[in-house]
Amino acid sequence: MFWPYRLKRVAKAIRALLTSRANAVTRIAGSGHFRADDIDWICETYFTEGVGPGTPWERALCDAHMRLPDWFRHGLDPYGEPYAEQQRRLWQLVAGTDRAYEAEVNEKEHHWGDVDPVRSPGYFLRRDPLAVAAASDHVLATGMMLKYCGLAPGDWALEYGAGFGQTALALARLGVNVDTVDISATFCEFVRRQAEFFQVPLIPFHGHFGFNPRGAHKYKVIWFYESFHHCVEFLQVVHQLREHLADGGRVILGGEPIVEREYAAVPYPWGLRLHSEVTAVVRRQSWFELGFSEDFLLDLFTRAGFVGHRIECEPSLFGRLYVFERRPDVVEFAKQWLPPVLGEQWHPPHPDGRWSRGRATWPLDTTAGFSAIEVELANPMLRSQQVHVRYGDTQQTVDLAGGETRTLRFDAASKAPLLELQCQPRRPSWIDRFRAGDRLAIGIFARRLRYVP
Repeated sequence: MFWPYRLKRVAKAIRALLTSRANAVTRIAGSGHFRADDIDWICETYFTEGVGPGTPWERALCDAHMRLPDWFRHGLDPYGEPYAEQQRRLWQLVAGTDRAYEAEVNEKEHHWGDVDPVRSPGYFLRRDPLAVAAASDHVLATGMMLKYCGLAPGDWALEYGAGFGQTALALARLGVNVDTVDISATFCEFVRRQAEFFQVPLIPFHGHFGFNPRGAHKYKVIWFYESFHHCVEFLQVVHQLREHLADGGRVILGGEPIVEREYAAVPYPWGLRLHSEVTAVVRRQSWFELGFSEDFLLDLFTRAGFVGHRIECEPSLFGRLYVFERRPDVVEFAKQWLPPVLGEQWHPPHPDGRWSRGRATWPLDTTAGFSAIEVELANPMLRSQQVHVRYGDTQQTVDLAGGETRTLRFDAASKAPLLELQCQPRRPSWIDRFRAGDRLAIGIFARRLRYVP
């Protein structure tokens, strides 16, 4: 009687498990969200059952996102330690661990077996039906990097988190001196073997993000491809990048999970991505998989002394690039890229400036390389316009007569991350519409910003 009784208990447990999972599929399919206690099952489904047609993944999980726990607090300063600590706690919840994150431990080596890094590196290993389409994304991304890097044979470039280093190898084969930095000793060995096979100036270094493998050497291009989102110490690293960059050089991010607006996968300025596939990977691999909003990313690099812009790649988001260069002394409002969230505070640029809306902000450098800022404002309209301009704790209020231009100067002994313009938007007269080309309510016209040494 023992075995039949035990089999009945096992069968009952299996039925209960299947019922529970069926209910979970229905719940998640209806809401588009799952809970933290669903992650083990999601991980098993993704890695064991597969993601093909008819699977629970295809029916409910492929576009689902995790709900944030009750203890999560929105509104914290994204540059503050409480914000970072909350993200570390969220990572522990998703990774299923009580241990603190350590890059050397959690970005652990992947066991690649007997892979040949020369003949079958990275995406060339795949043999599933989507292998060719998936490879196209990476090939396009490499092409975008080659097209917009601005490098020539003999220049020096540095890649962080190179992995198999296919873009690094392509540049080295074109005569560019390329160094790579990776926390994975295995990937460093793969890059070394490729460099040896092709006899090219490509040298891998084992180290962290921000590490300069040649001390004080300056690089013309520093880039990340599918790796910046593993850079947990990005607040410090971005400032280090500026020190490693040669005059006229650029930092490029490609293939990164950077979103135009905060949404369910990245419902904050930066933090752990909450998409179902990402949570499964974090639970299995214990990686820290970050996402960033565009407005935070631009603010981050601007504070560190950069100006940035986005380069589109219509066939693939993998090829979308974010390019950052050291800011000039004079920043033209008309020429700077603004992400959608920040751009909604301004009208589209004119050849020599931008019209503000009611309240408009502009991200600023917060490094120590200047003593004051000057902002040039104009009122091309016939009627006068009052504008309040704030920098940190200092506010200036000016009345600009019709046709007047004014330059306001602010002491920058204490650095502030934003310039704020506040005024009452007005609809222009028919004469002003003809002169300015705008029919919408407009505020004040901002021409340029100058950082005074």
